[in-house]
Amino acid sequence: MSSIENVDYTNWDWLPRAANEVESYVLRLLAESGVEPHDVSARAKSIASFQRKQLAKQYPDPIGQITDIVAIRIITYSNTDRDRARELIRSRFAVLPGEDRNPGEEKPPHLRGYDCLHIVVSGETDDYDSDWVVSGGDLERYFTTFGGLEIQIRTVAGHAWAEFEHARRYKGAQYKAISEQDQGTIDQLFGAASDARRALDETFVAIDRILARPTVDIESAHIETRVEPDPGPGEVASTALDAVTLSQLMKTRFPNDADGSDKGVDFGIELVRATGIDTVEALEAALEDVDSDQVRALMESGVSVTRVRRLDDELLAHFGQDYINKTQHTGYGKHRALQLEWRYDRLRGKTRYRTYLLLGEARPTELEAGPYTAVGALREVARLLAHARGVDTVLTPGLIASEPNLPPGARAKKIALEGDAAIWVASNLNREASEQLMLQLLDRARPVDLRIARGDVVVADGQAARHRQQVDGH
Repeated sequence: MSSIENVDYTNWDWLPRAANEVESYVLRLLAESGVEPHDVSARAKSIASFQRKQLAKQYPDPIGQITDIVAIRIITYSNTDRDRARELIRSRFAVLPGEDRNPGEEKPPHLRGYDCLHIVVSGETDDYDSDWVVSGGDLERYFTTFGGLEIQIRTVAGHAWAEFEHARRYKGAQYKAISEQDQGTIDQLFGAASDARRALDETFVAIDRILARPTVDIESAHIETRVEPDPGPGEVASTALDAVTLSQLMKTRFPNDADGSDKGVDFGIELVRATGIDTVEALEAALEDVDSDQVRALMESGVSVTRVRRLDDELLAHFGQDYINKTQHTGYGKHRALQLEWRYDRLRGKTRYRTYLLLGEARPTELEAGPYTAVGALREVARLLAHARGVDTVLTPGLIASEPNLPPGARAKKIALEGDAAIWVASNLNREASEQLMLQLLDRARPVDLRIARGDVVVADGQAARHRQQVDGH
């Protein structure tokens, strides 16, 4: 047993690094599960603070018994996300017996108001190997040296109450100096503030529920994955899905995200195959209906994620609940189904894939105005302009060709024209690139009475000046 006299204070040299590691771990854990916090911050207790606590409590074994030498606080926007964060911590960390509680529930009624989960952990659970606790790192060293690490989880409303109460009552010299009558009045006011805080938390939960389950469900907007026909003359044959081909597809689709590990790519293949897709072309057909920019914005957490995670999000956006059912047991995460449900709450009813309309006299009456996906609209624009202005008008190096000679990564689609003529159009373009190319094509063909609209915004107009403008009618 150690005492304060023989504590090795050189440990404080690396404790801040352990705090940084656990902060990164928790941020990543929340991001992977679709839980967006208001703030996550970890700190290492100073030597002076450690000594003051030991003098006040007289622990026989301060290193083993003071469990907030490194502590981390998670502040969520609502109790919904607070409870989700709690489940994540329970699923990933070994919780010390009796150290998963809310101290506010233990206070007498006249001191009600504090509402914060306190969980003390001693490391990852024995059956969980995330590779996130770096072997030989400072966080691993902390768990083997000290008795526990405290994790606090509270809402923004609970945090505001606690911070003010801590400053004015718990540690307030003025509060201690006033009469018992005045202290009692302040206790009552803090109780009233607690009731208001509880009402605010309940209101935030109600808002979260509406956002998570909007009236218009995403299921009604889902588009089934198309079955690709056998390739015709000059078209690219089906490409088997494997680590190399999936990595290349993800690199093209998510160029600004991290590669991820070989283990992660294998996980991505498992996810895709669980949906019944086993070729690159079929996967591209499914992802074509997904607006990457929109999904990214809805899932943004402020923490960088891998390309496999981006793929996971887009498959979830496309297949919805069916994807959760098919992939809930994929990988090593025992709580994947629950975490997918949380992530789906951020996508459900908020994504629109086919949002492009073709407007104007240049659109033949037999051709539907839409809606199309971005790349689908691009193909129709290329077809229309090739008919109206000639094939040479639409040819674009590396993107649109009159022969099946586009780069393999372009995933060219054959577009039949009149007679035996055809053009090949790249299908690996995201929304922004598709819009830019449509704009270029209309610039070359102008004047032509053809407009491409996304929602209420014209993104390309064959008659107007080259800029986006509000739609003034169809």
